[in-house]
Amino acid sequence: MGAVKKRSNSQSVRFRIKTKGAVFDILNKLNGKLYNPARVTQFIAACEMAGITPQIPTEPSFIEKKSYAYLAGLIDADGSLVLSVSKSTAEDSQRSGVHGKITRLINSKTHNQISLKVTTSYKNYAELIQNTFGFGKIYTQKPNRKNKASNSLYHWTVTSQQDFELLYEFFKKFPLKSLKMYRLRLSLLYFKYKKLKYHLKEAGTIEGKTWAKFANSWYKYSY
Repeated sequence: MGAVKKRSNSQSVRFRIKTKGAVFDILNKLNGKLYNPARVTQFIAACEMAGITPQIPTEPSFIEKKSYAYLAGLIDADGSLVLSVSKSTAEDSQRSGVHGKITRLINSKTHNQISLKVTTSYKNYAELIQNTFGFGKIYTQKPNRKNKASNSLYHWTVTSQQDFELLYEFFKKFPLKSLKMYRLRLSLLYFKYKKLKYHLKEAGTIEGKTWAKFANSWYKYSY
């Protein structure tokens, strides 16, 4: 059912369904289970075309049944799990591609930070996620005309070891289907190596080589 095709100029694929019966089946299964305001608007329009009565939660304070399956789908679809480097040498900053990213991470010392983030332009949706699952913080990004961002953005963000460990336990039952699951497993090693200060060791030491191996593993599926 449906077709999967790689999207041009993107590390992603598109799953497209055109048959009427399959579309109706999906609409009925999703009915009453959507919370993202942007998706709800699209869903209502689709239901009107299909002659289906949409069931929309009225200003919910929590996602029904604290669904970790919902959270897994949300992170797979709209989340980002990154290991950012905030400072690097002039030489390292000129290195391009995946090799450059690996080199900057290896040499980043204390200037690296792991984070999982879901971004939305709806503050109430970010608060809904935080209230339902009870962890993570919300950061507000104000409009920026230079970046053509006319609206504020709200980032539900996870950065602490405790929260990453919670996520890993949740997703043992509802595993992510994307590269993010691979990186979520690596996140536990990240905190372990940081605690042991492997990121501060010289390149030739066993600890330094272990940190370099981790950096290569983080970008294993990047291109």
